[in-house]
Parts: sequence; C-alpha cells; structure tokens
Amino acid sequence: MEEKNQEFIDVEIDKEKQNKKHQKYLNHLNVDAKHTMKERIIVGLILTAIVVPCFILGDYVFATLVLAAAIISCHEIINTPQSMEKRFNRILYFFAYLMMVLMIFYIVFKNNMIDLKALVNKGEASNFYFDLTRRFTGIQFSLPWFFLCISFFLLVVLFDKKFTIADAFYFTMMLTIVSIGFQSVLYIRYAPFTYSNLIESNSGVAWTYATAPNYFRYGHSTLPLFYFLIGVCLNDIYAYFVGVFFGKHKMSPRISPKKSWEGFIGGAILSFATSFGFACILEATGFPILVGILDLAHWYNLVILSILMPIIAVFGDLIFSAIKRYYGIKDFGKVLRAHGGILDRLDSILTTGIAFAFLVSIMANNWIVF
Repeated sequence: MEEKNQEFIDVEIDKEKQNKKHQKYLNHLNVDAKHTMKERIIVGLILTAIVVPCFILGDYVFATLVLAAAIISCHEIINTPQSMEKRFNRILYFFAYLMMVLMIFYIVFKNNMIDLKALVNKGEASNFYFDLTRRFTGIQFSLPWFFLCISFFLLVVLFDKKFTIADAFYFTMMLTIVSIGFQSVLYIRYAPFTYSNLIESNSGVAWTYATAPNYFRYGHSTLPLFYFLIGVCLNDIYAYFVGVFFGKHKMSPRISPKKSWEGFIGGAILSFATSFGFACILEATGFPILVGILDLAHWYNLVILSILMPIIAVFGDLIFSAIKRYYGIKDFGKVLRAHGGILDRLDSILTTGIAFAFLVSIMANNWIVF
C-alpha cells in the first residue's frame, strides 16, 4: 500500500515539474487576457469585412475610407493633450481638420492640374477628366501648407493662455506625420496605375483608373497594398501572440510594458516569411506585385521591404506609445473598443507607409534618391 502511495506521489511530483517546465516557456493567460484577445479578434474580423472591399474597389471608395480615417485620427490628435481643465477653441478643431485634408489630398489636385494645363496648351482641354491615380510617382510634402500650419499654431500660443508652445509643436508634428502617412497609403494603392507603363504589353503607356482593364483595376493594382498590409498587420498579430505566450524580456517597459523582445523577434521573422512568401507565390502564378519594381527580377527590393516593414512598424508603434505615455493616456480613442482608437491601429501602418512609399519611389527610379 505504501509503495502504491509513494508511486502516486512520485507521479504527481513529476507532473508538477513538467508543468513548471512548460510554464517557463509558455505564459499563463488570465481571464482578462482571454476576454481582451477574443474582443480584439472579433473587432478585427469586422474591420476586415469593412475595409477589404474598399481596398479592392479603390478610386473614390478607397479615398473616402482614407478621408474618414483621417478625420477620426485628427479628432484623436486634438483630444489627446486636452483635459477637463484644458479645452481648446473650436476654431482650432476646424483648422486642424482642414489642414489634415489639404496635406493628404493636395497632391491629387496638383497632379490633375498639371495634366489639365498640358491639355489646355495642346488645345485638348475637352479630353480632361479628374482621376485620382494621375502621376502618383511618390509622396509629396507641401512646404506652403506646413508653413501655414506651424504659423497658425504659433499665433494661437500668443492669444490663448491655455495653448502652450509644446502644444503648437505637438499639433504641427502630429498633423504632418499622420497626413503624410495617409498620403503614403494613397500612393501604395494608386501608384500601380502610374507604374503600369512598365508592363511590357503597354508599350510605355500608363493606365489610369478610367482606362485600366477590370482585372488590373480591381485585382493586380491591389497587390502592393495587400503586400504592405501583410508585412505590417501580420507582424502586429504575430508579435502580439508570440509575446502573450512566450514573452519574458521586456522591450521598452517605460513606453510599452507589454512589448517583449520575444514578440518583436518572432513577429519580424514570421512577418518576413509571410510577406516574402506572398510575393513569391504571386510571382509563380504570373502576378508580380509591381512589374519592374517588386518582382523576382528585383528580388532584392522584396527582401529589403520584407525585412524593414516589421522593424519600422514596431518603431512607429513605440513612438506613438511614447506620445500616449507623455500625456498619461492608455489609448488615443475608444472607437474600436479593445483595439483603442483609429490611431492606435494605424500608428505602425502610417509610419511604415511613409518608409514603404519612399523606398518604392526610389526603387522605381533605380535607387536614385536625388
């Protein structure tokens, strides 16, 4: 009897040792973590169902999605430095919304006006039609709009005692970075039309949204955007789950307590494998992501982007987290429930989008920066 009891005790001890060994590498999920994870997954699926059709349809549908996201992001930017004791004038709201829209979309109007002027000079003005995809060869920073932006906020400092010089530079920086980020996302979706002149059968003539065939308009032209989102969004998902289950060493506890080095490394490796694999599969099926720029003939471009996307995504996430910590808030907003606000979801997309758009534009120019 004693031998059986001792055998039972030994088995239990062995089980306990195995559990401890297992827990050494695998974190235990509490009830709150499981609930948050479930809510994040549900909200993520709903967002996917909404935005993916907009990505595919492109044109004004996609531009409207970007506009809506930009307006909500701008609202979150304005609310971040405010409190019950510190409220800004409504004129500031109006100006911030206006600057956000102008800095994102002025490139569209500028490109169309260039083509209109050329047609007028040829006496062919009647052939002009407004197209969002014209001349998207890169993102453009508007110095006049930037000067107007910073001048306005510096003037507010002089006349509003609640608006500090720190607020002025915060608004200028955030509106500039976020607007360039949204413009970069427009570039990623619309640039394939500009670079369609590199398709051999096009004989050097680029399609616009109006002239492109349906397979390109709703299919092939979406590939750079999906490639980009796979590299950024899946990195976020991979890093989250790897960090939740295996994260032991904090990456930057002062800024983002939940980020771990295990999550960062695991997310980057898995993101690289997925995005580069996605590009290879498309190439094998005869649909390179961007002919003449992001194809296997230029495999090094794909390797560079696939490596840099997850790294820059984490950097962008940490920068926006630092802003939130400075102002003592957990999220920029609550519109997406467990995901926080729009900026909480788009921070890494916007920062990585700027780098992605810049790199693709110089890749298209044979790596000539100037």
